[in-house]
Amino acid sequence: MMGQFLGLVVTGISVFLAAITSGVRLKPYMDAGVEHTPMSFAVYPAGIALAITVPTVFLLRWWQGKKHVDIGPVTFMDNSLFVVLGCLFYIVVAVAFFPYEPPAPFLSTHPDAPHAAPLPGTNISAF
Repeated sequence: MMGQFLGLVVTGISVFLAAITSGVRLKPYMDAGVEHTPMSFAVYPAGIALAITVPTVFLLRWWQGKKHVDIGPVTFMDNSLFVVLGCLFYIVVAVAFFPYEPPAPFLSTHPDAPHAAPLPGTNISAF
């Protein structure tokens, strides 16, 4: 019973750490005023973490021969091991392989956007 409680605590802590990691990684984008973060912010790290987590959990379940996995004194019930390993792998992959990407310079295509005046002596053609 205590092992199951520890499993819930570890699950909660891993989710909390993943949320903090995402928040810290998001702050530079918010400070830069970016409306849309690049795919490398969360999608790529989450996909890689998922690709590592799923086989790892099934391998651990197969190795122990049961659905509830015991790691030391901690017992992970049902799908909590997916959550724990997914969050931990997300943190490692996101921090290690996907650093902050500064936003690309914004070029407006809006018709009311100001344009630079042509230089004196240059011809302006309509076509």
